[in-house]
Amino acid sequence: MKRKGSISLFVIILVLLSFLSFTAVEGLTVGGYRFKSFGEVINRGLDLQGGVSVVMEVQAEKLTQEELSSIKTLLDLRVNKIGVSETVSTTEGEKRVRIDIPGVYNSSDIVTNLQTTGELTFKDPEGNVILTGSDVQSASGMLDSNSQPVVSLILNEVGAEKFEKATTEFRGKQISINMDGEQLSNPMVNDVISGGQAVITGMSSVAEAQNLAGIINSGALPYPVKAIEVKTVGASLGAGVMGDVLTASIIGISLIVLFMLIRYRRPGFLASVALGFYVWLLLFVFYGIDATLSLSGIAGFLLTIGMAVDANVLIFERIREELVVTNDIPKAIKSGFSNAMSSIIDSNITTIIAGLVLYYIGSGAVKGFALTLMIGIVISMFSALVITRRLLWMGVSMGFLTKPEHFGVSSNPAQKKKRDFIALAKYWRVISAAVMAIGIFFTATQGLNLGLDFAGGTRLVMEIGQEFDKTEIDEIVKTYDDKAQTQVVDNTQIEVRSQALSTETIDELIEEIQEKYSLKEDSIITLDEIGASVGRELTEGGVKAVVIAAALMLLYISFRFKKNYGFAAILALVHDIFFLIAIYAVARISVNTPFIAAVLTILGYSINDTIVVFDRVRENKKLHPGLSNKEIINLSLSESFSRSVGTLLTTLFTILSVAIFVPQIRDFALPISIGVMVGGLSTFFVASPFWISLEDRAHKIKK
Repeated sequence: MKRKGSISLFVIILVLLSFLSFTAVEGLTVGGYRFKSFGEVINRGLDLQGGVSVVMEVQAEKLTQEELSSIKTLLDLRVNKIGVSETVSTTEGEKRVRIDIPGVYNSSDIVTNLQTTGELTFKDPEGNVILTGSDVQSASGMLDSNSQPVVSLILNEVGAEKFEKATTEFRGKQISINMDGEQLSNPMVNDVISGGQAVITGMSSVAEAQNLAGIINSGALPYPVKAIEVKTVGASLGAGVMGDVLTASIIGISLIVLFMLIRYRRPGFLASVALGFYVWLLLFVFYGIDATLSLSGIAGFLLTIGMAVDANVLIFERIREELVVTNDIPKAIKSGFSNAMSSIIDSNITTIIAGLVLYYIGSGAVKGFALTLMIGIVISMFSALVITRRLLWMGVSMGFLTKPEHFGVSSNPAQKKKRDFIALAKYWRVISAAVMAIGIFFTATQGLNLGLDFAGGTRLVMEIGQEFDKTEIDEIVKTYDDKAQTQVVDNTQIEVRSQALSTETIDELIEEIQEKYSLKEDSIITLDEIGASVGRELTEGGVKAVVIAAALMLLYISFRFKKNYGFAAILALVHDIFFLIAIYAVARISVNTPFIAAVLTILGYSINDTIVVFDRVRENKKLHPGLSNKEIINLSLSESFSRSVGTLLTTLFTILSVAIFVPQIRDFALPISIGVMVGGLSTFFVASPFWISLEDRAHKIKK
């Protein structure tokens, strides 16, 4: 009876998962009710739907958070007044406001509107101020009776009184109307104007009049603001990337499922079912917290899928070890979960530490990546410790898991080989030292290949829609910046990289290319404008983030283990960072904002791997007190080898799929792929040998 009940429940779970999976991807209509797909309900970031992202910096020495919040509100009003909805704005640091505007592609109009301080003044012939924007009740852009664009003003009671008095005093003279010190019009006062109405003329279009009216209505900014970063993403880029993401997801997850089935047999199938629930739960949480999913968030999402399997790998390897000495399946499952628990918790907490540092120090895309990573890690722990556990016990109840062979354990298992990993460490030291030495040489002589985020400048990618002569575009580009570089992309696209150009200059360049090839406005695929100050702050923030993350990890490991474990783990982290930088220096790979996020993610992953090994070391020191430190390490590495390889492969399956099939987030995926491989090696050949040295030295000092 119990077996039939378990089988029935398992079938229900499979049907439910199939329903949820289908609904999540395609959506479903039942009896007139629409179950929407996650693609329909989850908010998409600018890089997935297109639009403009602007970072405005307040030009003030000191600014309180209340003042910054007030300026953010005024900037929001500016954008809303020109008819743009669904704008997302956030404050960053002490003096910056980031504004994401979906569905808008003319960044120059947005920047001009936001950078205008909005100080409206009426001045008498001698330049004395008569009225200011505070005297205006409302403003609206329209066509007057002569079909000319104007801004119609309705003054408040105080303003109406001032204006009537001024037009009486200066009848027959001119009163100038100014915005931020620039004269808009200078009309002659023919009659006394009462009733609290005035008109600003001199507008070139109704759109200009409406923009000015919006600025007047939103109020003047207390300080000037400047656009230090402008990114435009064309609608075509966002539309095309989702198919690539789906392909990468299917391939990555399929490879993980295949690996789990081959390595762990029936439990691997149950873990794959749990992985399906994990993916659905993660998407459901995104929907529940109204998260905005960006390309960087997708990178984090796919990375966590690979990392989510890590806990299952840990548990299953522990269960397999128990099944070598006993055929008692329930006992092996209990022991497997019990023995793996501390490793799972400690390793995931250190990765969350890296995510928290990323979230609080990073901005924009980096925050999205960090949030996705942390949510994914928490849900992955729930998936492994609750869902997988429940499925395993269900498998036992329905007779699905009854013997060691069902876990991939042979009926006559061979003894695990005790490899001398420490003896191999000297070869890795030579390889690592050589790579770093070459990297230092390239860095000293050529420097790192700093991308736009760090070096500043302008990057424009346009779809020409046909094969073209690059020299023709070169001639156009050189008239604006003779040092600019151009590159043909996918035969029909042109990429232009130059020093930081003004918004007006960029508009002129785009218009000239569009006119040359009869292109429409949607020909712009991406447009990035980054100020030089952003790069300096990114560098400082990146170093600060790495130092803080490493310090917090050292404290945690020292608390959970001992300080020698912490120092050994941190040395491995330093090794991983310098190795990655060396690879980037030699290969001339562009270093951008995602590189910082990748480095911190690698720190979390590398420390994760190291903690699993050190947890074994701590356990084996109690079980085998007579062994030397070297023997303890070799034993622990031998026992952890299968888990380390399994985790490395499952993580690489997803992240390499992203790097190969989604070029738009390759900047995230590539360094993480390199770092994951290097991090696995550093656990075996850097952290472990260094721990032996520290422990041996401490033992000698005690003597």
